[in-house]
Amino acid sequence: MPSLKTCAAAAVAAAMFAAQSPAAANDLFDKPLKTVRVALPKDPDNPQAKPALTCAVYPHFMVKQIDLGEIGADQLSILPYAGAQPACVKKNAPGEKVVSADDWTGYFEGVKGDYVVFDAEDGWNDGLGFAVFNPSAKKLFDDVQKKWQGVAASPSALTLHYERVYGAKCSLLSGNSCWSQIMKDTGLTGTAPDCAAAYHAEQKRTPQFASQVLTDPTIIDYEVSVTIDGSGHRIAPVTGKALRCRPAE
Repeated sequence: MPSLKTCAAAAVAAAMFAAQSPAAANDLFDKPLKTVRVALPKDPDNPQAKPALTCAVYPHFMVKQIDLGEIGADQLSILPYAGAQPACVKKNAPGEKVVSADDWTGYFEGVKGDYVVFDAEDGWNDGLGFAVFNPSAKKLFDDVQKKWQGVAASPSALTLHYERVYGAKCSLLSGNSCWSQIMKDTGLTGTAPDCAAAYHAEQKRTPQFASQVLTDPTIIDYEVSVTIDGSGHRIAPVTGKALRCRPAE
């Protein structure tokens, strides 16, 4: 999810992270044994930023985030350990697993069991991307959520329940073939949601693009349950829940 690295955007992302992550961690994720935050030297070219190193220590590994004030942390890493808890230092330790920027960029969100969750650095169509990693910094799953409903872990699996933000490759106003493709991609069934009001509202908001709006891909919000284990992941819609749809931003 690419974004422009401006100071203003960085400030917004940092504020979102600061405001949302503690609540999410308290409500959904495991409480760390301890959290250490160390201020880092300021960048003269970005005096508004507050560079910091943050380490969250859990029973078998530590999650480290180096945030220099740009959009997305400069480094996310996981340090497995046995015995004494590792020190929270910027320099990488032997055995420290750095999350590849090709796999994910963003911020640390929380831990559940032996699963580490990172958020994206910014939003997408009124949702926020997230990714699940194991302690070896291997990405297991990623998606976009609008609202967390629950997170649970067992010795062999992680279960996520959330409102998903799904981006179709077509507009539901283009005909039934689009809904058929969406059902195939998502597992949703039944009648397509009525998106006409949302599309017409967008036409009124941007009259210069009125004809183009009707062809904009459809975004659908719906609840899902996801199970992640050694065999991969399985994602299924939660039945009986309302669907909401709108044109993509």
